[in-house]
Amino acid sequence: MIKYETKYHFSHERFRVVYQIAQSIDRAKEIAEAICVEQTIEFPVELTGESIRKNVLGKIEEISESQDSTVVTISYPVEVVGEESSQFFNVIMGNCSLFPDLKIVDLQLSISVEKIFPGPRYGITGLRKLLSVHDRPLLATAIKPMSLSADELAEMAYRIALGGIDIIKDDHGLADQSFSKFEERVVKVTKAVHRANRETGFHTIYAPNITTSEKIMLARAEFVEKIGSGALLVAPALCGFSSLASLRQAVELPILSHPAFMGGYLSVMDFGILFGSVQRMLGSDVVIFPNYGGRFTFSQEDCRKIDQGLKKPFGRFEKAFPSPAGGMNVSLAGDMISFYGQDVVLLIGGALHKMSSDLTENVKAFRKQIEKICQSPCSQKE
Repeated sequence: MIKYETKYHFSHERFRVVYQIAQSIDRAKEIAEAICVEQTIEFPVELTGESIRKNVLGKIEEISESQDSTVVTISYPVEVVGEESSQFFNVIMGNCSLFPDLKIVDLQLSISVEKIFPGPRYGITGLRKLLSVHDRPLLATAIKPMSLSADELAEMAYRIALGGIDIIKDDHGLADQSFSKFEERVVKVTKAVHRANRETGFHTIYAPNITTSEKIMLARAEFVEKIGSGALLVAPALCGFSSLASLRQAVELPILSHPAFMGGYLSVMDFGILFGSVQRMLGSDVVIFPNYGGRFTFSQEDCRKIDQGLKKPFGRFEKAFPSPAGGMNVSLAGDMISFYGQDVVLLIGGALHKMSSDLTENVKAFRKQIEKICQSPCSQKE
């Protein structure tokens, strides 16, 4: 029987992934052993020699039973990742994403793996400095509904910017449609926001949606940077995680991450990993996700995990802003600040239009309410 060996000299540097397996400890151990093989050599172990078993295979470092599931820590050699972000995700949950009852609940990166990922360029501290907002949450909204012309969206953005909003983003449904072509929309909305800023002295920035194939996305990002819109909106689950990392390295604009198409990943990654750690690694400065109590099904505990995943110490990566959204309105702002603290981007969409027909006054009222809440010592997150 043939036994394969490796002659490559391994560094012995390993990173760790913590999996939750919804099985008893005995069965979970069997699954973990399968993961060690499946996510590395994907080959009959009996046909490999000591060098491969010792250096290449994943290793179970720790295993413990917790209520109805088992938590398993598996380490992998950094060499199996190389220097590619896509291969990192392939290693931690490639074929095994097809396994039932399996979810990543923590990542413990080594120094070499950390270096693969760019992390946020701005993060909470940098974005606050860029916008000169240090004593309250950032305020954001989206231009919509889909089917309005570039001129109509630009006028909407102008009226919103006059009210003193911090960030105006494209609705994620706006792309390069015939009723609102990408370049025309970006140019007109950017000019409208700049005009409002000149009149008010505020520093509103605009984040066009550049989500598409990587080549076109990077070209659009360069276009947006050149004309000075101020930021970018991207849906990583649509364009690809690695594309987001490439984008972060290609331009110097803040990146807002949108959750479109992200729901399927929740079957294999915990909330705090998917919307927290992974988004920070890839380079998101602001991470949009459905808030509890909105039109989606996220719970307070889910959102707490996301908030922690974006703000807790994690390697060399900067903290990123949570942006809870999805059916939010101004009346919920106090509760959101109490829950997330002042390091949050409050994203209010359609509800801002419902307040009255005067968008500028609606934004002023929104900002005034937030400033009033933040003057109270009770607004600080416990």
